[in-house]
Amino acid sequence: MGGFSFLFQALLHYGIAGLALAVQKEGTGVWRCGTVMDEKELRGKEFFSLEEFSLFFDGWCEQRKVLFFVKNSLPLSKCKWACDPPRPEVVDALKYSSVRLVCKDRKGATGKVEPGVPKMQNQDLEKKGTVGCTATIVLKMNHEKDRLVVADCQLNHTHPLCPIEFSYYYRKGFLMANSCLPVRTTNKISKQFVDAQEIQRLLSYCKTRDNGVKDTLKALDSLFTDDPGSKVKLVFVENKVVIQTVFFLTSMMRSFCQCFPLVLFFDHMVSFNEEFDLYTVLCVDDFGQGRDCAYCVTQKGTPNVLRFTLASLLQSVPGMKFKVRCMTLGVDIKELDVVKELLPRARVQICRPQVLETLFSKAQEMGAPEDEKLRPLLSEVAESSSLETYSEALRKMEATLPETFMKYYHKHWHPCCEMWVEFGAFEQVRDIDASELISQHKQKLLAGLNPCSTVDQCILDLVTIRTSKEEVKTLNEDEVATRYYSICNPEPASLIKEELSFATYGAYNIRETMEGFVLYDGVSEFSMDLSLTSCSCSIHTSSLLPCRHLFATRLRNGEPLFDMSLLQKNKAALINIS
Repeated sequence: MGGFSFLFQALLHYGIAGLALAVQKEGTGVWRCGTVMDEKELRGKEFFSLEEFSLFFDGWCEQRKVLFFVKNSLPLSKCKWACDPPRPEVVDALKYSSVRLVCKDRKGATGKVEPGVPKMQNQDLEKKGTVGCTATIVLKMNHEKDRLVVADCQLNHTHPLCPIEFSYYYRKGFLMANSCLPVRTTNKISKQFVDAQEIQRLLSYCKTRDNGVKDTLKALDSLFTDDPGSKVKLVFVENKVVIQTVFFLTSMMRSFCQCFPLVLFFDHMVSFNEEFDLYTVLCVDDFGQGRDCAYCVTQKGTPNVLRFTLASLLQSVPGMKFKVRCMTLGVDIKELDVVKELLPRARVQICRPQVLETLFSKAQEMGAPEDEKLRPLLSEVAESSSLETYSEALRKMEATLPETFMKYYHKHWHPCCEMWVEFGAFEQVRDIDASELISQHKQKLLAGLNPCSTVDQCILDLVTIRTSKEEVKTLNEDEVATRYYSICNPEPASLIKEELSFATYGAYNIRETMEGFVLYDGVSEFSMDLSLTSCSCSIHTSSLLPCRHLFATRLRNGEPLFDMSLLQKNKAALINIS
């Protein structure tokens, strides 16, 4: 019914007369496109890549309402060369040594009789060996092995050309899709979450490694193998088998979102190659460390990155929507209204130190006085603790700085002053240096990512980046142990201190499950509950005290190591408890 409805609507759109608009009959049984390029003009036309030919061919077919498909082709990757093979970059660009395109109505390809032609006429044509349309275009690599050439073409059609049929069957970019994945598949799954089975299905379709698609899918397959609870969303460029964006988070990152949803940060972190950027959503754990909540790897210049990332994060962790109270954005993130729309209870803030650097650079550009006077003026404005002090600092700035700069300031930064000046700061953010937190996180990512890496390598690197070493550096082990000594009897306190030291210097593999967490220490696996108060190891079951496994997992998850709930099963360990 869907196909019939489409054809009926198209018929109304074009009208019956439209069936003959694009065609002109020439003799018996032969039809030519009325505006078709002369065969001599098309034959010998050169292209420096398959994509260049694909773009030309799409427009050529749309103008003439003709349908072709690939009858056969020979990928360059499968060619054997006696000498002087094409350069690798040429192989990537051309993709094929030869491609033979034939009209969709060619019987030799479909094995079907011509629609609309009487049975007897089909039989007569079959006896003559001319069943089906003979329109053909042959594309071959030239002798210099640096471009594709239309080696031959025959543009006569043995059937009417129908614009309605063309509108129903035509798919832009099918030539590029034919070398890797079907465009109809990428268009269908684009902007959708994909699971492990879907990734494996896409991999089974892949014919080549074009545009790094296959390698990226393999990296995502590896992610699902290691962490089945991961969430992944893919975005493809429309009508092309080219990945535009990859959004993903691991089960551990989802756990961070659930534990520390109050304050979030979003900024562009790194440009790991000339084409792609990495954006990250961060939260802050109980140690004041930035924790990754979600990654968004996307082509440079992609619009609405915050909207896409935030919406995908909320779809992955629905419970966050009404728990976030503040979201701090990098100075270059312009989608301020998106936060209020998607996080109705959150206050929007802009990273203050980044705003100050932006203002400083702009003021110098517009002829402001030397650094000694400029920075104190800007800092006084940014650190204003009330509207009154802000207004006073603003008057000082107006009296000192150029008029052109002040016009710029009043247009771009004064209307949103509550988002970056001290008096508008969200209480829980006052003690957090957003700029330092983001800067440290960027340094961590730069240290863990290979320079000029591909999208697939970036995904693999992001998954393997560990933060435990940084956490151990900031952890004051003696302070935690002292707090347990203050409330516990000497013997259990000594045992807790010993387990704490094993937690901070041991090497563990930790993963989240539906029931809680599983830790592997290289010899055995131990199970813990979701609240991280009990463990299956013999130390915890015999003493009912916190063990190294609980401490190690809490450390990784950013949860407090000193927690009274860890002692709820052994109150006899507490001082003055009889």
